Amino acid sequence: MFMKRFSLIAALFLAGQSFAWAQTTSPKMPVDEITQLITYTDVVEEKGLNKDTLYNRAHRWFKTFYKNPVDAIKKADPEARTIDGGYRFQIQKPDPTAKKQPAPMVNAGLVNYKITVMCKDGRFKYEIKNINWQQASVYPIEKWMDAKAPGYDPAFAGYLKQVDDYMKDLIQSLERAIETEPLKKKEDW
Repeated sequence: MFMKRFSLIAALFLAGQSFAWAQTTSPKMPVDEITQLITYTDVVEEKGLNKDTLYNRAHRWFKTFYKNPVDAIKKADPEARTIDGGYRFQIQKPDPTAKKQPAPMVNAGLVNYKITVMCKDGRFKYEIKNINWQQASVYPIEKWMDAKAPGYDPAFAGYLKQVDDYMKDLIQSLERAIETEPLKKKEDW
């Protein structure tokens, strides 16, 4: 009798923990008014810095932020002071087969995105768009926002939070790298 009650209580606890993670509220995502797609974009003022300096700093950021910058940079145009790139990152979910709680996180797939950085005297603009979940065909993450859609999974709210956190960290890293003069190595004679 005790074991049956204990098993029932444990099962309810585990279900509650999984449900709690899945019920994470979706963050407010920046949706482009025209395309209706999630798009992170801004123009950042950098007074006193010319377009060449801004472009060089953005290019240096791509080379340090990404593990494989050759793969991340799709096109770098020094004359137009524009860098087009694209990359991916992994999202996670609680292991549905886990017996202990909180459940360890497991791979839920890859999220791909496109990033563009454009530089002009005194300012630069970034755009992060075409964000999609890597599947057999393109699966825009905007589908994760519709809780009434067929096939909706409550875990999508957690995925959106992971995407939003990743993008905010990326943007913060980019802005810091562009506004900060690179450290010069000391020559040791």
